[in-house]
Amino acid sequence: MIFFSTLALIAVLIIIFFTPLFNIKNVNINIKRADISAGGTENLHISADTVRETLGKIEGRNLFSYSKKSAKKKLSQLAYVEEVTVKKKVFPPTVNIEIIECTPAFFAAYEDGYVLMDKTGKVLEKLKEIPENGNVPEAKGIAIAAANLGEQAEFKDVESQKNILYCIENMQKAGILGDITVMSFEDMTNITFNYQERLDVICGTHIDFQRKLALFKEAINSAKLTKNSRGTINLSTTGKAIYTP
Repeated sequence: MIFFSTLALIAVLIIIFFTPLFNIKNVNINIKRADISAGGTENLHISADTVRETLGKIEGRNLFSYSKKSAKKKLSQLAYVEEVTVKKKVFPPTVNIEIIECTPAFFAAYEDGYVLMDKTGKVLEKLKEIPENGNVPEAKGIAIAAANLGEQAEFKDVESQKNILYCIENMQKAGILGDITVMSFEDMTNITFNYQERLDVICGTHIDFQRKLALFKEAINSAKLTKNSRGTINLSTTGKAIYTP
């Protein structure tokens, strides 16, 4: 009985690993933006061709011996990849790859050009000139010590880095980052940003930044301000958003 069971097992393994029955026939690649509100579901930076070039030919390989872990590791090395999911389907033998792409959040001066980063400070691109995409604001007052593609940039001031990224993340959560043209962290006691090239916003420090942004949104959506209102909004006074034309 054991002998025949062993033969049966060997036969199954041969069918699984050494016959074309379970060779991969389909590879489905789905790429989408991490922040739907910032760019819809269209892929702006990673293409299916890039994924295929990174992984090499998948079709025709054995489904069970194909390593999901290895595929995820290779794709995670692409700068714009935020998250990778690799799944297998037995019938028909298929590999499904889903990539969530990083959303560019801001850019800052570095060496003789600029670096484009996401909300975590991950370096997405190194640029010689200011990005053409007007929905990505410039962050001034950031001193960058090192910037490697696909890795978090190293700021010269670690404490400032933590606070700056905290502010930028909250701007993104508030849904206003795409309308900011420039933000200044040159003085961390007086953080400022310009909104839609018409409103200069004074935030004070990073403390209670989320609450300050909530006050800002209340102000711009109030009956006192129109879409054409220009001036200054001061959020540095506790619990108030003071508008000055």
